[in-house]
Amino acid sequence: MIITLQEGREEAEIDWKHWDLTLHGKAIDDRGFVVLESVRHRAIEMTEVVYDPFQLKVAVGNERIAADDLTETLATTRGMSVLIEATTLGFAEIVLICKALREIKHDSIDIVYLEPSGYQRELRHPLLKRRDFELSSEVPGYRAIPGSAVLLGDRKKVRSVFFLGYEEARLRRAFEELQMLSPASTAVAFGVPAFRAGWEMDAMANNISVIREQNMRGGVHFCGAENPLAVFELLCEVHRGLDQGERLVLAPIGTKPHGIGVALFAAAHSEVGVLYDHPLRAPGRTTDLGHWHLFSIDDFQGG
Repeated sequence: MIITLQEGREEAEIDWKHWDLTLHGKAIDDRGFVVLESVRHRAIEMTEVVYDPFQLKVAVGNERIAADDLTETLATTRGMSVLIEATTLGFAEIVLICKALREIKHDSIDIVYLEPSGYQRELRHPLLKRRDFELSSEVPGYRAIPGSAVLLGDRKKVRSVFFLGYEEARLRRAFEELQMLSPASTAVAFGVPAFRAGWEMDAMANNISVIREQNMRGGVHFCGAENPLAVFELLCEVHRGLDQGERLVLAPIGTKPHGIGVALFAAAHSEVGVLYDHPLRAPGRTTDLGHWHLFSIDDFQGG
């Protein structure tokens, strides 16, 4: 698999393509509306995709299907150029789409993402909890994503990697809900460098108490917050180091580009498990527009 990265401060700095189809989610902030308007002029067809983690269903346009049937539904895209609009899609939709397109034998796809310039912080005294962010209005909890499920009763040894963001409660909840996690073989990855200087300290400060409480000692990794290629390469290295019979489990609860890297790796390695807590993103959670990214994936059928 070949992952090519483009980044620009402005939309005009990206070497854009045109696509037959854009798969996107719902816009909940200015970034979403701006990026959807941008790609609308570059795609023949736009289709909204929304995953329901409670019913394990996916809404594809006006059709509601079982998540396991997404490959069949997207089979009509065979031979089409496809753009995944990751700003508006959640991680669950992205990994389901990536797995489906790979099964359909797409050899290349593109993914667009628009960074935030800032995040809404909780309305508390600025000197208290100053690192808290209002990113999720509700977090249902860790639930299976079809095709990437982790069997809780499986006796296989698990090595897990958590890609961390700003919400420490998400990491804490994982150890409360998932008894199969082993602190000794659980690694964490931070987005360094961050989207903006200093943001990495927010993520580290917010998660360090949980890391210490759980005595997590599987290692600490750093991948650029905007870099899915670095995530993919890290996971290739971790995967090569697995013991015989050991299963790799990934939890992308950090930046969206980290989630994209996890989704691409999980699409190429069907045996990899994915843990995700399906947060409901808070409306207006981000402020202003950051950098634009276009990730081009070639040799998608490769590992």
